[in-house]
Amino acid sequence: MRFIHGESGEFRFQLLLTCLFAAVLIPPYFEGNPWFGVIWKVIFSFVLLASIYSVMRMRNLYRPALILLIPTFATVWIEFYSHHNEWVYYLDNLTTIGFMGFIGYHFLRYILESRVVTTNIIYASMCLYLIMAIMWAAIYANIHLFYDGAFHFSNDYLIVDDLYDDRIMGIFTYYSFVTLSTLGYGDITPINKVAQAWVSVEAMIGQFYIAIIMARLVSLHAAKSNEEAPDEPR
Repeated sequence: MRFIHGESGEFRFQLLLTCLFAAVLIPPYFEGNPWFGVIWKVIFSFVLLASIYSVMRMRNLYRPALILLIPTFATVWIEFYSHHNEWVYYLDNLTTIGFMGFIGYHFLRYILESRVVTTNIIYASMCLYLIMAIMWAAIYANIHLFYDGAFHFSNDYLIVDDLYDDRIMGIFTYYSFVTLSTLGYGDITPINKVAQAWVSVEAMIGQFYIAIIMARLVSLHAAKSNEEAPDEPR
């Protein structure tokens, strides 16, 4: 199973990258607004649709991605109208983890199977990094839901009384990026063993990503440059 290499599908990765950044940057500006939940879910819905658009060129991949999209898209909005039902909230996060994991896995294959570094590869690698962070944020949200006190919040503004509040996903998205990049500000700390295990895995993946994926792209680019360089006269 191979993606089409080259620049013909560049826009699909640019679109997904734009939607992913929008999901991270826009919702915080509306915190406290009655429409905050709607805004977050609309933007995240665009992320889901852009993810499908990014794999449309592969028929064998497009169909299973579409099958996973339907329950993911449905639970996003069912959770909104269910008045934060515990099991619907949990299912919403599970479907998000499954869909993002599927898309992320095939993005990883696309990057590793490439033989030439193009702008498509660069955009796809950026999308993969953001996808991993959002997927782990959903994992943390479910851990926070089922393991009371799994995370310690040192700042009062991070404490949310309602476990099913839409702000929870935003808080754990922030925490996920901090963990993935191994910044470790210390304002959120995992104190449950399950939470600590998942945090450790994400931190390791963040390091592996830089050491393996980015190093591979640099080496491919260097190899291509050497091939194109004229031979020195002897």
